Amino acid sequence: MRIDLYSVDQGYGFCLPLQGDSPRVFFRVEDFTRLKAGGPLPISGEEVEVPEVIEGSPSPRARTVLRVTEPLLLRGRVRSFDSNKGWGFVEVGSEVYFLHRSDLQEPFLPVIGTTISFYAGSRRQRPRACYVHRDG
Repeated sequence: MRIDLYSVDQGYGFCLPLQGDSPRVFFRVEDFTRLKAGGPLPISGEEVEVPEVIEGSPSPRARTVLRVTEPLLLRGRVRSFDSNKGWGFVEVGSEVYFLHRSDLQEPFLPVIGTTISFYAGSRRQRPRACYVHRDG
């Protein structure tokens, strides 16, 4: 399965199967198992294992969600950011990641050209910067 969505503020999220038309599976942060203490919370787009699903309404629920691989912390340069709209882009080499204010882990304004640290995620099959911190 893959993390489809995770809300840090609400402490819950949903997983989707890698293939097929199975429904989204609900999970809470307490159900999520990190590979090492202090690792990041669930990252949108990361692959996970869900060994047991409890059928229910309105959607099935995961009893346990296991991280498959340790996520990689990246450093990139802010390419653009519209403070009115709350989004922009960050680049790491030739890769470009979507940057949204909801992923900022501390209150700051991402200024063009500054370096930030983040975990690579994806949303709707597009690269996304998750759990963003300013460097320095």
